[in-house]
Amino acid sequence: MDTKDFSEGRLPTLHVVAENIPQAYFRAMKAVWEQGFPMRTEYDRKDESGKYIDPPSRDARVLIEVKDPFSQPRYPPISFCEIGTYIAEIMGVKDHMVVPIEKLREAVHGELSAKEWPYTYHQRLFSHPAWDGSTVDQVARAIDRISKTPYTRRAVATTAVPDIDVFLKEDVPCLREIQLRCPEDHQGNWVLNMNTVWRSRDLYKAWPDNVIAITFLQSVIAEKIAEKAGKNVRVGSYADYSFAMHIYGQDFGAVGGDARRGLKSFFENFTEESFVARSLTSEQAAEMLVLPQLKNLLTEPKIQEWRFPETALTTLRTLVNEIETGKRQV
Repeated sequence: MDTKDFSEGRLPTLHVVAENIPQAYFRAMKAVWEQGFPMRTEYDRKDESGKYIDPPSRDARVLIEVKDPFSQPRYPPISFCEIGTYIAEIMGVKDHMVVPIEKLREAVHGELSAKEWPYTYHQRLFSHPAWDGSTVDQVARAIDRISKTPYTRRAVATTAVPDIDVFLKEDVPCLREIQLRCPEDHQGNWVLNMNTVWRSRDLYKAWPDNVIAITFLQSVIAEKIAEKAGKNVRVGSYADYSFAMHIYGQDFGAVGGDARRGLKSFFENFTEESFVARSLTSEQAAEMLVLPQLKNLLTEPKIQEWRFPETALTTLRTLVNEIETGKRQV
């Protein structure tokens, strides 16, 4: 990027296109690392004197298209969460932890405990709250629109609740909006494309897990459209646009390397080809990661810890069964 753009305060706008998720991740990392704007974040660490410990992040507006999110391999070799647990969360098993709207009225100016959540993505999409306590299943309505009019541009769902979000100190939803579009292929089959918009994105530590989970939801929605419309529907491309895609300064040692600590950079450890080659297929990830983590949620200690209601347990058991039997691909 031209340093003149930095001096004029222009955030770069980057575009990445890839065949699969691991390739998209590598290309996005390279683009943001090489062209990202140096910018402070609200999470940069300081020492006791107030001096910054971390360098500024690298930040950009980024549009990423994954042509086939279920192309194999699908799981990058780097992950910072329990992806099976995250998939379960995207499917709604922790919605019961969301603070009721009447309590949020009192809490928006204060603090919530670690087990009191102002939202989950699933809750905001499938049970979007209004200030009067009513809710709407936006995804169900989007599925209904698509099923009746596959070329509609109005099949959208938002996570934003301004009455709540503008008062939250930190935990403001990163995912802001989903749009479903369903063109036909040359054989007349419907192809569910998904577009998402994100307020902010930790590229290095969050992007891959976000995309694995949200495209899993894409596959579930494609199945529901097929059932409702009586048509063949397959998962198509996935695209996300992040207003603020960043690599945090505190991760520069891992990404850019640190000769003093003997750390090689991300790009010394991997080429694009080696990164994709070391990624996991859906079958490998299911056996090694997803199923063990889902089954762990069904153990008595986890059930007690998360106070899962029967609806959540049913969802978990169904996920395990469908993955084990091959009915659903992760």
